[in-house]
Formats: sequence, C-alpha cells, structure tokens
Amino acid sequence: MSLWKALNHAVSLGMAKDIRFETPLMWLDKAQTWALADYWGKLDLVRTETLTCYNGIKGDGCGHCAACNLRANGLHHYLADKPGVMATMKQKTGLKSV
Repeated sequence: MSLWKALNHAVSLGMAKDIRFETPLMWLDKAQTWALADYWGKLDLVRTETLTCYNGIKGDGCGHCAACNLRANGLHHYLADKPGVMATMKQKTGLKSV
C-alpha cells in the first residue's frame, strides 16, 4: 500500500468519514509544473505572486537558496522547450489542449 493510500485510509478511519489527500503535482518536475501554470493561463501569477524561496521572498526569490535555484532551473527548462515540456505535462496529467 502506498504512503498516500495508507494516509487516506488512516485519516478516514480516525475521522469516521471519507477523506482523501490528492497529490496532483507529485509526479511533475518543476518545468512541468510551470507548464501546468501556463496551461491554465496563470504563468505570470505563479511567477510573481508565489513563494518558493527559503528566505521568504516572493516571485524570483533571493536567487541563491536551493529552492530558488530549483525554481529558476525549472522555469528556464520550460521556457527553452515549451512544446516538449507542455506535451509531457499533458501526457502525465491527462489534460487536453485548450
């Protein structure tokens, strides 16, 4: 049994109602996560209004911590190959062209 199935089962038993934890981004890399934001027309919002930085700086962050580097590398990879990354993301998520 996977961790998530076990967690869902345990919490459902403890709460006496059906509770499910969903992890839709778990199988996407950072570039594919950027593609997902772009798919929904929210690339700029995610780029400027979300927080990844360990130092608490929104948007591009400090640019020096591991989280900022991972985010920047994912965005760079996505922007360098939008069609390829978008296709892979759609395949993994089952989303269709809009």
